[in-house]
Amino acid sequence: MPDATLTVLGRAGAFPQPGEACRGYLLRAGGEQVLVGCGSGVAGRLAWALPEPAGLTAVLLPDLRPDHCSDLWAVGSLAACAREHGRRRGLLPVYAFGEPDAAWRALHRPGVLDVRRFGAADVVAVGGWRFSFVRQSHPWPGVAVVAVAPGGVRCALVTLGRPGPELAGAVAGVPWLLVEVGGPADGLDEGLEGGMAPVEAGRLAADAGASLLLLSHMHPEDDAAALLAAARRVFSRSEWALEARTYELG
Repeated sequence: MPDATLTVLGRAGAFPQPGEACRGYLLRAGGEQVLVGCGSGVAGRLAWALPEPAGLTAVLLPDLRPDHCSDLWAVGSLAACAREHGRRRGLLPVYAFGEPDAAWRALHRPGVLDVRRFGAADVVAVGGWRFSFVRQSHPWPGVAVVAVAPGGVRCALVTLGRPGPELAGAVAGVPWLLVEVGGPADGLDEGLEGGMAPVEAGRLAADAGASLLLLSHMHPEDDAAALLAAARRVFSRSEWALEARTYELG
């Protein structure tokens, strides 16, 4: 069993197609399971990803846009039910980026979730994992995540936003990059443009010296093959993240 793995539970942007899910990345190492993002359709995916889905160590929410955390209610209920039947101890911890304030407060479910706030300058330690953050330039506040597993393996989960010097510095030398990209259809639902173009994601991976670039946040109206080809023009080891796929980080 590898020291650390990343399982893609969902990668859809804005809304999932039938049988798909929005943002949900499960990080596992040393018996700890941290769910990054909890978008539409993710709760149902936990059953095939974990023998006991209620055994999550914690949930980490890099931003509070509804399609990126809308299944938190269901995941919280799953954990609460397991606790009532003796299969879990304690409330499910949720580490959530604290902006906007109203969205953060709306996450609270007393007796079900233990919601904890973090900011872009914080470092969050969860079950041996350490998470640091870079604020993203996007109309909806959020952060990119650099995760360090208990054994020291690093990966970066880059949420929607534009590239910049701070992000480039944070991911330098990180072998595994998962980047949520924006294609031509990104932002049509709310006019919230600002996702990184695939070619920019490829350049970010090349400059970082990455081993692999996984593209995520696929919008149903975009041409996935064309977006991937754009990333590969500057970084050949680019591919779309595959739902239900577990990647060995080290």
